Amino acid sequence: LCVCHHYFSFSPTDAKLATCSDDGTIRIFDFLSCTEEFLLRGHGADVKCIHWHPTKNLLASGSKDNQQPVKLWDPKMGQSVCTIHAHKATVMDVKWNGNGNWLATASRDHLIKLFDIRTMKELWVLKGHKKDVNTISWHPVHESLFASGGSDGAILFWMVGNGREIGGMESAHEGFVWNLSWHPLGHLLCSGANDHTCKFWCRNRPGEELKDKYNSFHNPFFVGDEMDTSYQLPGMGSGM
Repeated sequence: LCVCHHYFSFSPTDAKLATCSDDGTIRIFDFLSCTEEFLLRGHGADVKCIHWHPTKNLLASGSKDNQQPVKLWDPKMGQSVCTIHAHKATVMDVKWNGNGNWLATASRDHLIKLFDIRTMKELWVLKGHKKDVNTISWHPVHESLFASGGSDGAILFWMVGNGREIGGMESAHEGFVWNLSWHPLGHLLCSGANDHTCKFWCRNRPGEELKDKYNSFHNPFFVGDEMDTSYQLPGMGSGM
């Protein structure tokens, strides 16, 4: 029997490793001794993604299971803490914000949702992708900024508090965007896609317009042939 492992995530101390797979399970390993500590069962279908909380013993997982799409786990006790009924389709990615309070989820229902775990309430439902949303990546410096990648080949940028994307490239790739990762300083974004390419995206140089083949007329800040410069992506705009 071949089991596909979809994702892995290290604990904040790097001492533990969590993996998930399409057998519906999550496994917790002690990284130093290379031994399995817990086998977590609770999802009724493939577990597509997991992410360890940045400071706490708390693990989030997303699944193909429409009845239990997102679950939170206590990896120390090996038990489920709660279920979040976030989406009506497969959850492709879950990502904790660096502040530890917000959890973002991405799904094949074309939606991104943001939850505050302090109140266990849904804060935002974000619509912008025309197809499945496969991946999310929070900016390492600007707390409220994150990027998302979809099956439509698009990469979109979002700011918590805005109901729509604040920028993006509709044709960043010619295939599904599977993964996004920021440079630790936040000035570069790397994307990996089904078109067999990895691309590195950087902010424009001082005085240089964003109007290129990836941005022209697809950026919401272009009005006609002109760009509205009243807003810039933090860490990705001109000047600083």
